[in-house]
Amino acid sequence: MEDNNEIHKKGDVKKIWLEILLIFLFFGSFIFGFINGSRWGYKASLPSYFDKIIHKEKPATLSLQGANMQVFWDTWQIILEKYIDRDKLNFQSMIEGASSGLVQSLGDPYSEFYNAELTQELNEELSGEFCGVGIEIERRDGVLTIVSPLSGTPASRAGLKPNDQILKIGETDAINMTPTQAAKLIKGEAGTVVTLLIYRDGWDEPQLFTLVREKITIPSMAWKNLDDHLVYIRFYTFSESLASDFEKVVPAILQTEPQKMIIDLRNNPGGYLTAALDIGNWFLNTGDIIVKEDYGHNNIVVHRAKGPGTFKNIPLVILINEGSASASEILAGALRDIRNVKLVGTKSFGKGSVQEWVPLENNNSVKITVARWLTPNGLQIEKNGLKPDVEVLDDLNIGTYQEIDVNKDKQLLKALEVLNNNNNNEDIAS
Repeated sequence: MEDNNEIHKKGDVKKIWLEILLIFLFFGSFIFGFINGSRWGYKASLPSYFDKIIHKEKPATLSLQGANMQVFWDTWQIILEKYIDRDKLNFQSMIEGASSGLVQSLGDPYSEFYNAELTQELNEELSGEFCGVGIEIERRDGVLTIVSPLSGTPASRAGLKPNDQILKIGETDAINMTPTQAAKLIKGEAGTVVTLLIYRDGWDEPQLFTLVREKITIPSMAWKNLDDHLVYIRFYTFSESLASDFEKVVPAILQTEPQKMIIDLRNNPGGYLTAALDIGNWFLNTGDIIVKEDYGHNNIVVHRAKGPGTFKNIPLVILINEGSASASEILAGALRDIRNVKLVGTKSFGKGSVQEWVPLENNNSVKITVARWLTPNGLQIEKNGLKPDVEVLDDLNIGTYQEIDVNKDKQLLKALEVLNNNNNNEDIAS
């Protein structure tokens, strides 16, 4: 999805939580849900306020912690009275622009205001299919940064990598651009071309990548036998369908009588919180902590495994890299903290904040950061990521699971070594 996030649902409250861990993010797609209704009481009073302003009646001055709201109303009034094209003003666009600026003032790359057009586009992308190049992005220090390229997509085939920085999209400067704005430029009809000016750490100069857009279908997972009783599981994304997709293949996995497992989370940008919890349930004891949500002010919500724990005693190794984010980091962090499962590869992305997406009037919406993830042992994922127990650098461009060559994948070879020689119980030197 050309832009990723995590989702957390809370039934009757009519609220959908967008958990960024992904924020799973591919260009052209955000992973999140929404609710009907509003949780903010000011909305009913907004029309009357703006009705007064449009008719040149100033409301009473409002002050919040020393911030004078009169500045806003005065600015509005000046535009109405003095702007040269004031007869062409679009009041709705002005309100949306002010709302966008209000959210941007937080300086949080994950909080964003969406107008009706963007909100509709994001809803359409929830189908899991879109036309783009297949990368998830976020903004770091004002620069669009690739979280991960989705396996088997134009971005992956072209050699784009996690932490690549996007400087230009076509002829448009991407500095200080939001992920949503970038996604709008990168998406397009299948078969059309988009160019990205990319800078990678260690390069002397940026390089231009020419990508052909195509229909992106996001798979949730795949698995195969690498050897007798050794099962390899690749989770591509923590999509809404992952829990049911995995449950369907469990009988076939059990028929192999697995004695060891490798879980591959490389270039998995995340997805739904519920999907991460559902997968964790298969590998942990009932009651084990999977993740904590820190909402600040001593408000911490703890999520625990609920079973069945079918694979809780099978030795595991987990593969991670710079493209493993959010929900991937939740699962990897939980299995390492609770079961001492070894992580092999490179440091994960470090995407561990929680967003709530709330619908507003006129089909607008806002996404706001409300919490941060903690592993069971209390490690904050956001900006820190997970350091592997066994670091293995690998220049191999990770493709789909069918494309993985065990003899060429150094990280996978090391994972096999860890499993075969140490049974996942001792520290391994890389």
